[in-house]
Amino acid sequence: MPITSQIDKTRNLIIYTLTEELTLDDIQSTIKAFWEAHELTLNTLWDARRAKLTHLKSSDMENITALIGQYSHRFEDREGGKSAVVASSDLQYGLSRILGTLYDIEDFPTQLKIFRIKDEAVEWLDQYE
Repeated sequence: MPITSQIDKTRNLIIYTLTEELTLDDIQSTIKAFWEAHELTLNTLWDARRAKLTHLKSSDMENITALIGQYSHRFEDREGGKSAVVASSDLQYGLSRILGTLYDIEDFPTQLKIFRIKDEAVEWLDQYE
């Protein structure tokens, strides 16, 4: 399975670990499952360090953003939350930055930040603002 999840209830956090070669469908299925869950976590961590994203394009980030926008009726459940992406390769980082820019343009109620080091992402998620 290319995407696994682990919930940390004490931190109100779901951690997605991405491995193997990922497709847009893999990512979209995970996003749908998250937003359609009975209870949402405030924060998410997407650890893509072991993933291969060679089949994804920048236009796919637009599709992901549009999919998130379809769940605007659930946005208030995550208001003030954060999403972090940990990317090790230049491709992962670049695609994630495109997603971050689109995320900002759409003015989603959560923050999205891209990291290269997982510990820094976790530290940011744990900060209260």
